[in-house]
Amino acid sequence: MLKTKIKQVDDALGGGMVEGSAVAFVGSLEYDNIVLMHQVTLNALKDGKKALLATFRQAPDTLLREAEHNGIDYAPFIEKGSLVILDGYTNLYAPGLKQGENILSNPLDIGITTAVIRDSLSKGNFEVLIIDDLTAQYTLQPNPKGYIKTLVRLINSVKSMGITAMTALCKDVFEKVDLAAVLIPFDYVFEVSQGRIKILRSLKPLRTANPIFQYVRTPEGIKLILEEYATVESIKKRLKAESDGTLWLDWDRVEIITESSERATIETAYEFLGPEKGKEFLYLWGKKQFIGLGKDARKRTNSLKSALEEIVLLTRSSGGGILEIMEIKDDLILITGKNLFPRSKGSALPYHVHYAGSIAQFLTEFTGKKWEGKETKCEAMGADHCGFVFWPVE
Repeated sequence: MLKTKIKQVDDALGGGMVEGSAVAFVGSLEYDNIVLMHQVTLNALKDGKKALLATFRQAPDTLLREAEHNGIDYAPFIEKGSLVILDGYTNLYAPGLKQGENILSNPLDIGITTAVIRDSLSKGNFEVLIIDDLTAQYTLQPNPKGYIKTLVRLINSVKSMGITAMTALCKDVFEKVDLAAVLIPFDYVFEVSQGRIKILRSLKPLRTANPIFQYVRTPEGIKLILEEYATVESIKKRLKAESDGTLWLDWDRVEIITESSERATIETAYEFLGPEKGKEFLYLWGKKQFIGLGKDARKRTNSLKSALEEIVLLTRSSGGGILEIMEIKDDLILITGKNLFPRSKGSALPYHVHYAGSIAQFLTEFTGKKWEGKETKCEAMGADHCGFVFWPVE
C-alpha cells in the first residue's frame, strides 16, 4: 500500500492507496496539493521505493529548496539513486538548448516527452512516477486537447507497467471540461486546498461517510488540525516571544493568564453587577472571545461535529479543560466539561458562563442561524462536571 502517513486519511482509504494505481492531487494557487504529493513521495522513498520525478514547474534545484522548506529532504535519496529527477523545465525557458543527463531536450513536444518518460521508467526499474505538475505544460500547449489525450495515454500506460503514477494540477487554471478529461485515468483524486483535504475518488470503498479532513500547512508540511493542536508541544512550536515583551501564537498576540486572574474577573462581575447581570456580562464576554471562529471553521468543513471537535481539541491543548460532545441534534446540543478554566469550589454561582457564550457564538456563525446557550451544572458549585445546553432561536 502507498500511504500518506496521515492516519485519518489512510484509515479512510482502508490503509492507503493500491500500488500501481494513479493518484491526482488537485489544488489551487497556494500549492498545498503539491506539498502533500511530495510528502507522499517522501514516504514511498522511505519505504524503499524507487521513484522518477519529472519537473516542469520549476528547475530541479528550486524544487529541492521548496521541498526542504516544507520539511521534505530528498538529498539522501538522490545520493543513493532511489530518486532521479527528470528536468523538463530548463529547455522550456533557457535561451539556448541545454543538454545533459536527465534533461528533456524538447519538453513542449509532449509525444517525445512521454516516450522519454516511459523509456526512463522501464530502463531504471522505477516503481513510482511523479509529475510536478501538469499545469505548467497545459498553459504552454498550443493544442490543450491533444495534450490531455496524450497525458491520458501516458498515465494508463504507466499503470499497465505496474508503476504508481502521481501528479498535481491546479484546478484554477484548467478549463472545467479539460479538468474532468485529464482526471479520467486516475484511480484516486484528492482535492487539497483552503485547509481541506477531500477524497473525491478512491479505488476502494471509503471507510468514512465524510471524507473531508481539515489541515494546516506547517514547516513540517501538511498536517491535520487535530494532530497539529493535539499536544502542548505542538502549541509551543507556534509560540514566539519578542524582545519587546510581546508573545505571539501564530499571528495573535497573547498573554499567559493564571487561574487567579480569571477567577478575579468572574468574581468581580458578580460582585459589581449582581447574579443575573453578572451572568449576562460573562456570557457576552465569552461570545466576544469567539467572534470569527465559526466563520473560519466553515471554510474548512461542512460538518458541525468535526467543527465542534476542533473546539474540544483546542480547549484541551490550550489548558482550558476537557469538553465532551454528548449530543448533536438540529434543535439541541449537549456538551459537558471537566476541569474547566478557572477552577473553584464552594461558589454559589456558575463559573463557566463564558464557555456557554463562546460556543453559542461559534454555533451561530457556523450554522448561519442564531443559537443561545446556558451552563446548567458547574463544578465550582459542587457538581461532578459542568453541563452546557444549546438551542437555536427562531
